[in-house]
Amino acid sequence: MTKKVKYVFLVLGLCFFAYLVADFGVDKIILNIQKTGWYFTGIIGTWLFVYLLNALAFRQMINVPSLSYRRVLAVTIGGYALNYMTPFFHLGGEPYRVMALKKDIGLAKSLSATLSYLMLHFLSSFVFWFIAIIAILLFQPVSAIGYAVLGVCLIVCVWVILMFVKGYKNGVINSLSKHIVKVPLFKRFSDSVEKKEELLNEVNGNISDLILNRKKDFLLSNVYELLSRFVATLEFYFILHAIGYAPTLLDSFLINAGASIISNLLFIVPFELGVKEGGLYITLKLLHFVPELGIYVGLINRLREMVWILVGLVLIALMKENSNVNKMKGVFPDERNIV
Repeated sequence: MTKKVKYVFLVLGLCFFAYLVADFGVDKIILNIQKTGWYFTGIIGTWLFVYLLNALAFRQMINVPSLSYRRVLAVTIGGYALNYMTPFFHLGGEPYRVMALKKDIGLAKSLSATLSYLMLHFLSSFVFWFIAIIAILLFQPVSAIGYAVLGVCLIVCVWVILMFVKGYKNGVINSLSKHIVKVPLFKRFSDSVEKKEELLNEVNGNISDLILNRKKDFLLSNVYELLSRFVATLEFYFILHAIGYAPTLLDSFLINAGASIISNLLFIVPFELGVKEGGLYITLKLLHFVPELGIYVGLINRLREMVWILVGLVLIALMKENSNVNKMKGVFPDERNIV
């Protein structure tokens, strides 16, 4: 990634960060941090461990020993910081990850690793929700209608999980690009797609290779990513304890799962404005907490995001290009084992 591109990311990020602070209000930020007290340190620290696990999952997929874990961690945090700043879909960090790692592992491997991790991130969401539904059925009182709804949700989760696994096996890039260029709006890009066919084939092969020939890496990546979601539940545990409630870890897990389902269903809302708080309101009410707490919990969530956006932007600014890339070429003779 060139310095010019890196500075563009940095400037845009800092502008958005300044907007967030101004929109949120410095006084409100200070008030909420004071209200949360020392628990706010625990909330921030929780997400350090989340990102450590995310980076482990990402590096396991890349599988290039010369690429340091520290560099992957910096790219991971920077990527998530940019995702927070993307109004729709939260995918702004993916182009940054591709460009940041391109010189380390090549464009095809950087692109395939980023896409593989993106698919893994979505896959782990459905696995996480599947476990949450099982937990509700086992430990929470549910009405007859509730059983029916949860049963349908279980079927949907299983179907989506199987579709993702099938997508890994078959490779999704070629078929996806061919279908996209058939859409009238994107027909003009058909020539460009054809010119990039060799690159797309390599990316496609790397993605399918992950599950066909590197099952251990695939499974470990899934474990790390799923663990990161369980660790993230501690955020809700700390927030509610900070204001005098005593949620169990199961409560925190279900709050996290319920709020994330609603946020993902309403992903089209820019920056999840109101969606996060609304999802927390509904989830807390279903778990017999005071639903209005959702507004406060949502505010603390956003403060935590702001802190990690700033950390991510600092890492983007400080991260140096890998000067040993050319020296490392040829060290790994069997590149088929590398995503």
